[in-house]
Amino acid sequence: MVTEVSSPADRREFFRINDTVLIELQPINAEEAEKLGQILKDPLHSGNSQEKSQLRTLQTAFNHITDQIIQHDREIARALRLLDEKINLVHHAVQRQQNRSDDNLKIEANLSGGGIAFMTADNFDAKNAVELKIELQPYGTLIHTIANVISCAKTQDSSSQAPYFLRLAFSFMSEIDRSILVKHILNRQAETIRHNADSQFA
Repeated sequence: MVTEVSSPADRREFFRINDTVLIELQPINAEEAEKLGQILKDPLHSGNSQEKSQLRTLQTAFNHITDQIIQHDREIARALRLLDEKINLVHHAVQRQQNRSDDNLKIEANLSGGGIAFMTADNFDAKNAVELKIELQPYGTLIHTIANVISCAKTQDSSSQAPYFLRLAFSFMSEIDRSILVKHILNRQAETIRHNADSQFA
């Protein structure tokens, strides 16, 4: 299933964070956007989409079982969660290799479940569509989406390498990818809250 987010009201429903991500994007015309949107509707559109769905189902079942176990034996439940975390680390390490990330492509972005904004070297026309791939850190999870350019303006205090502030709204994204993205944002928020709390008592 593909979800469509286009209105400002929809975009405001999502929390926003500042995050470091890897970006790959290219402009596409309306016809290409429509074709890609149809591809994104297919849950098997990419090699890892089915895997994402299966992993999410397994993770939900695992969490349910460990929640039951913890009521009877906390140590066993803790051991199972540690093992699960270890497996996740191995999986994400393999995924990073497959994505062939380049540290030089990492950028600072303002990210939400409805869109993304960041500085770029290229100027994009408003209302045009782009194909966008976002690699979330630190595990290298890849989000594939179509986005529309909200605005792209040159800023006075920007660097010469990336003088344009580009704002994009996600227009087509699978439910699987959106769920992963929103979960990532919530985890980042929780990390920031914990860090701020620790700093106050340091």
